[in-house]
Amino acid sequence: MQSKSATSARFPDTAPSGTGPNSTRPIDPTLHPIETGNYRIATPAIQSFFELICRCLRYRITGALAYGPPRIGKTRAIEYLRLLLCETHPKITTYHAQAEHKPRHAEGPFFTNLLEAVGFPDPESGSNEVDPRVRTDLVAV
Repeated sequence: MQSKSATSARFPDTAPSGTGPNSTRPIDPTLHPIETGNYRIATPAIQSFFELICRCLRYRITGALAYGPPRIGKTRAIEYLRLLLCETHPKITTYHAQAEHKPRHAEGPFFTNLLEAVGFPDPESGSNEVDPRVRTDLVAV
């Protein structure tokens, strides 16, 4: 039979520092990404989206459009993909411009959104008036 002092030496009455209910943790649990909702997970759909973007880069396809019904995660997926592209292709600059739905073809709002996305100081200052004698093609790279 062991003595009481030997038992208490192996199993102290107080918990080790940092594990008790009143101890100070190195990081506040309320700051954990799951608590704050600030985390991203590559779902199979996002992984397929990334593979599509990699194919676009490989074959030099200069534009892509993500569309779908509201609240399915398009914006979050694009945010995740931009972070992933930054890691895998650090020399590529990406911009995220959210297009507004317009009932008819409108170049002005498109360019305004694009200028806002790249940080232009006054995106509303331009004009989309086009000289009818000049043919213009829109290309987003």
